[in-house]
Amino acid sequence: MHIDITMARATRSKPKPKEATPEPPVSTVKPLPTSTSNPPKLFVLPKDTSKDARIVTLENSATGAPSKYFFCPEKGFYEFTRIAAPKKECRSWLITGEKGEEEEQKDDRIGSGFLTKSADLFVATPIDLLFLILPALAPKTAKDTKQHFLAIDDYLDKLSTSSRHWRTLLSQHSSLKSSIEKKVRAVCDTVDAGDETMYRLSHAKLLAVLLKKAERMVRNGLPPSLEEKFIKTALEVPVMSIKREDSSLSTVSTIESTDKDSQISTTTSIESQTSIETTITTPDTENLATKPSLTTPPEIPHLLRLRTSLTYLTSSYLPSTLQTPLKSLPQPQFTPLDTHLSALTTLRSEAAALRSISDNISRKRAIEEDDDRVFEREEKKRRKEEEEKKKKSEGRGVKALKKVDTSGMKKMSAFFMKVPKKA
Repeated sequence: MHIDITMARATRSKPKPKEATPEPPVSTVKPLPTSTSNPPKLFVLPKDTSKDARIVTLENSATGAPSKYFFCPEKGFYEFTRIAAPKKECRSWLITGEKGEEEEQKDDRIGSGFLTKSADLFVATPIDLLFLILPALAPKTAKDTKQHFLAIDDYLDKLSTSSRHWRTLLSQHSSLKSSIEKKVRAVCDTVDAGDETMYRLSHAKLLAVLLKKAERMVRNGLPPSLEEKFIKTALEVPVMSIKREDSSLSTVSTIESTDKDSQISTTTSIESQTSIETTITTPDTENLATKPSLTTPPEIPHLLRLRTSLTYLTSSYLPSTLQTPLKSLPQPQFTPLDTHLSALTTLRSEAAALRSISDNISRKRAIEEDDDRVFEREEKKRRKEEEEKKKKSEGRGVKALKKVDTSGMKKMSAFFMKVPKKA
């Protein structure tokens, strides 16, 4: 007994030592930086600009809100046009800087960059200096109908008060003052007060300047979207002759005669109704078809493009206090266009009235057809109810007799027939 216990102890295995858990590998990937509330933007600027060119904040002439502009002392002012991808499409920009000397030596190193959330692109396009100084020339409110003659320095003070960037530009660039005075002289009435010239905004001169700009826009060609929406659609001539069949008329002749004659007259009325259905048209269709269609004179599209361009300039670059006075000015060059558009409006109203009549006829025909179908359904339902009532009123004996096979039996009427006389 003692020996067995000793052997059992000797054969017992020792527990294995626990293996040390390996430490997780240290990641060498740099974490992405957090998003910023003021991300960088991508701008497309003109080439060969001056070293003194900069982005300035000035008052927007149409809205009065502060807006960004690009100023070059040699090339003038530029506005920024925002180009964005559709909202349904997810687009972004990856913006990276130029590599330094150390990065060029190590080709396997990736430079730092920035990923934008939206793929917006701001393109600098030239803008006339006149539109930027109009807030100083125009009245502040619509109630200020009376304007006074002021010196050029007074208008420059107004610009400096509206934006501190104007004050900086006027103090650093002396040539800018002469450019502003040239623009002011083009749109203002002038009076001489001693050795100084006084200026006051003239609506007629401003309209003449805008018309020249609109003419240049028309010569360069309007964008396809404006051409389709405001030119082609506005000059479409409506179709005036609309032929439709009318099956609501029929000729029913009644002839009091024998049964055979009445059947013939009924058949004739149905045939005449069928022939009428293929020839009847809506009222006055033949007369309208013979009317000459309205033709568009060759000068009308040009005038409409000119007015569209003028409307775009007025609404996009002029203060609200100047838009209404310019619209009230007489514009005799657009008289043929107004006459043609008025004729088109009259034709469209007549075409709408014709379509309304035609739709009423079609709707009446559909209602009559629906009434016929309803009458047929009610008649069929009434007959079915009468048959069910007859079946319910029959007795058990009658139902049993109906099940009897009478194929070899003579009918009851055979016993009451007259016997033919024998020859």
